[in-house]
Amino acid sequence: MRQARGRILRKLYVIMGSILALTAFTLAGCGQGETASDIDKADVGKAQEEAQDAGTGISGESAEDAHIDFGALQEENADIFAWLYIPGTEIDCPVLQSVQADDYYETHNAYGQEDVNGAVYIELANLTSMCDFNTVLHGSVGEDGDGPFADLYQFAERDFFDKHETAYLYLDGNVLTYEIFAAYERENTSLLRSYDFTYLDGCQQFLDDLYGTREMTMNIREGWEGVTPYHFLITLTVQKKDVDRQFVVLAILTEDAAGTIDRIVAE
Repeated sequence: MRQARGRILRKLYVIMGSILALTAFTLAGCGQGETASDIDKADVGKAQEEAQDAGTGISGESAEDAHIDFGALQEENADIFAWLYIPGTEIDCPVLQSVQADDYYETHNAYGQEDVNGAVYIELANLTSMCDFNTVLHGSVGEDGDGPFADLYQFAERDFFDKHETAYLYLDGNVLTYEIFAAYERENTSLLRSYDFTYLDGCQQFLDDLYGTREMTMNIREGWEGVTPYHFLITLTVQKKDVDRQFVVLAILTEDAAGTIDRIVAE
């Protein structure tokens, strides 16, 4: 019953995105007209409580502000802008963006200290507002099996993939809920340099390539065949040291508690 209800919700969400796709626009900003101070914190708190009920290990305290003190985190490191949590895994960590270099957090931890395991980060080409079509989150796995994205490889197992559908991304004043809908290996090239996600054609090419993939080991969830460039994706990417291919996990935004995730897409 829960799976059937989930498929219905996914189809409704795809339909909503397809309706938006009927009109083309020029590129603009994100969350126009509403600031963090305007957010209905009761709505945010409700979504965060649901995340806590699902087993979040972020905090056992009040649901407000996603149980995360972003002020304190940013005092430690101003590059921290979000927190990623995937139930059923050890992925429960800050997300950063460096102004020094895109790959700075490949070799530094979330506190800015040199660390072979690095931290989870996005490149400067992506917005910290999470309003891009596809925000690419990078993480590592070390030779000893440690690293912030070591557990990502569990999604290569079909049984694990089937049972673990949800990822949460917490922002200051918001919580975003994503459904994980694909996991597979791909060539070791930069997604942000291979596709221009600021234009409709680049977004659509990525989707065409995704659904055109014929990897036997690819896991893909039923019900998301109608994803359009008007949806919001995150791609989690990791690469083992001795493997010349990336492993990626894709998730699509299904709930935006504060209602600030928005953008206009260039044709």
